[in-house]
Amino acid sequence: MAGGGLISRFRGSALQLQAIAFVAIELWRNGRERVDRNLRERERAELADLIRQFRGRPSNIDSRERERLAFLVKKAATGDQNSDWVEVAKTLPALLPPAALADLWSRNRNRRR
Repeated sequence: MAGGGLISRFRGSALQLQAIAFVAIELWRNGRERVDRNLRERERAELADLIRQFRGRPSNIDSRERERLAFLVKKAATGDQNSDWVEVAKTLPALLPPAALADLWSRNRNRRR
């Protein structure tokens, strides 16, 4: 299996979408400067709309919107529209507070048990 970590292992699952949404929300809250620098105004508005529409329920957005959310999160975190999840994961410690990372880790650990 190719590298990609947690998110690639759950490809197509609701857990993957939850992880993407979590990163998007934390980027929006704690990495606003990076989001502003890496996304155009229209993309920032679209990211905010998708986050609001998602509201923690995968059924609230269709597959096209899920793909767009993933694309925008990758671009917002790295600045590169062709980045992969490994590159996004490398940016997380600098963007997210330790408590948010610990929360994500504990939620994912609890689901695997």
